[in-house]
This record gives sequence, structure tokens and C-alpha cells, in this order.
Amino acid sequence: MKFLDEQFQELEEELKLTDKSKVQLKRKILQNINTNEKRSRKYYSWVAAAVCLIVIVTSPIYSPTMASLAEKILPISITPSYSDGQYNPSLVSQLSDLVEKEGYSINFLGITPSPYTIEISLILKDSTLKQAINDLEPKIESYLYENGYDQYELKITEGKEAAPNDNTETDETYDKVREIVKEVFASYGYAKEADYELAGLKETWFSNIVTIDMPDHIQEADEIIADIEKEIESQKLNVKGTEVTTFNLKHRLQDYRWGYVASDIYEAMAGKSTYQLTGLSYSVKKGHAYVSLKTNFDQPPSQILIEEIELVINEYFALPETIETIEDDKYTIKFLLKNGESFIKITN
Repeated sequence: MKFLDEQFQELEEELKLTDKSKVQLKRKILQNINTNEKRSRKYYSWVAAAVCLIVIVTSPIYSPTMASLAEKILPISITPSYSDGQYNPSLVSQLSDLVEKEGYSINFLGITPSPYTIEISLILKDSTLKQAINDLEPKIESYLYENGYDQYELKITEGKEAAPNDNTETDETYDKVREIVKEVFASYGYAKEADYELAGLKETWFSNIVTIDMPDHIQEADEIIADIEKEIESQKLNVKGTEVTTFNLKHRLQDYRWGYVASDIYEAMAGKSTYQLTGLSYSVKKGHAYVSLKTNFDQPPSQILIEEIELVINEYFALPETIETIEDDKYTIKFLLKNGESFIKITN
């Protein structure tokens, strides 16, 4: 980061711009980029961005090489998990689609941080592992770099096909119990609550126990449980008892939606060396949502990078989809140094 800061200092001296002006200038250039040309190089740093800015501003005519480089700088954006009623796939989903389109069956695909690793386990039938690696590795790496990911290590292995499911009876019992719970809750006027997963099944040696999450605002809880047990008995399901746990539905729903929001922010920057993310945590306390993004920075990065992050996060929270998701929630977003101190704090 010291090298980057020195480059930005040179940029400031060359252009005589304030930090705010540099952010606005860079955003304007990036937003006006309109090209479908794919990357021919694997990594373009903010240093390259600074050089492009100097050339573009100080020279009325600049070389095709520099123009091409400027076109390949990818601006960051944060995409809501749900947009126009459609789910926007995560990187895991995108990579799964890519692998399956190449004709391979996936046993497991996962991403882990610190160090960033993408592990893909394949079920191989008509090819060897070496063939699969030679086929998939360049395609996946190209996809990652085209989308700005430059920190991931790729591991492709061979996995075993999952054994046939021998819990068919238990699965059928659970499906029937879940339907009973939904119908009984709805019959008492709690159809909205019934849309959430309120039933579970705990296996025992000789039978099963139904676990039910009961929203604590429901006054007819005893009657609802009695009706559920009566219906389970009438259908002669393999169930010997019921366990009930109460919870605050409003808090749980707020926790759910902030799980999506926190993931949106994290996934936009994870695996990209510019942002040095190493982890994510979030919590909801007394109606206030707290999101912390951990980084590998020992000291705060350049002011231009800080303002860029703040800008895209504020743009994200201004989107209609995000506004609808978070409702009237109060929130605090923090980016943390290695030692836990925050260098960015955004709150409403």
C-alpha cells in the first residue's frame, strides 16, 4: 500500500487535485467505459489507474495502448441479492453454472477466505482428473480475472458420488409435519408466520420428536400446539413428542435480511487484492444492525480508496431494492484494520 500511496501522491502533484476531485474524476472515467473487450492481462492495479488518469487529463492525444488499458479497469459495484424479484447468483452459483456448462458434475464447490481458496470437487466418469483440470482451470481463472478477482487459489479435486439417501421415511415424515404446522398456523390467522420454517424433526432411536419455533407474539400458542399434535396423531406419523421454543419473529426477520445485505457488500470486494478483505461478521442488537468487514491492512489505505468504498456503499443503500430490504432499520457498517480498529464507518 505504501507504493500505491506514493503513486497517488504523484497523481495529486501532477493534477493539482483534491482527494474528493480525484474520486469524482476516476468515477467519471470508469462510468463512461463501454466495452465488451475481454482482459488480456490478469491484473491491473490502482497504479495503472493513476497513470491512465494522468495521461487522459494532461494529454489531448494519448496512445492506443493507454486507452486500451483504461478500458480494462473494472469499477466496483454492489449488487443486491434480489433485484426486480429475481435472485442474483453469488460467485459460487456463477462458478457452478460455468463448470456444469462445460459438462462436469459437481460433488462440492466452496469458497473460503484467509487464504482465499476456491475448491471444486468433481464426479468424474468420462475423463481423468488431469483432463478436467486442463479443461476447467484456464476457463475458471479467465472468468475470475475478467470479473476482478485476483486473490483466489483454485483447487480442483475428484470426489465420490454421494451414497443413495436411506432416510426416505424420515424425509417423508418431516414433509408431512411441516405441512401440518403451516396449515394449523394459517388456520389461526398466522399465514405470514407460517411462510417461515417453523417446524423441525429430531430423530431418536425409536421415533421422532417434532421441534416447533413459536413466535412470541402469538397468544394462541397452546391451542396451536394441541391442534398440531392432534393432526400428527390422526395421520399416525412416526412422532412421539413435541418440543417448543419461542423466539422474537421481528428480530429473526431483521437478522435474515441483514445476512443478505452483509453478504452483498462482502462479495463485491472479497477476493480482490485492492480491498484486502479477510472476513465478515454481522449482528442485530436492539433493532440496530452492525456489519464489520475485516481487512488485512495494517494502516488505513489511501484516502481515494476509502472514498471509493464509501461511495459505492452509499450507492448500494440508495438502490430501491436495498431500501425495500432494510425497511426502517438503523445500521452501522465498519471496515476494520488488522488490529480491529475501524478506518471506515458508515451509519444512518
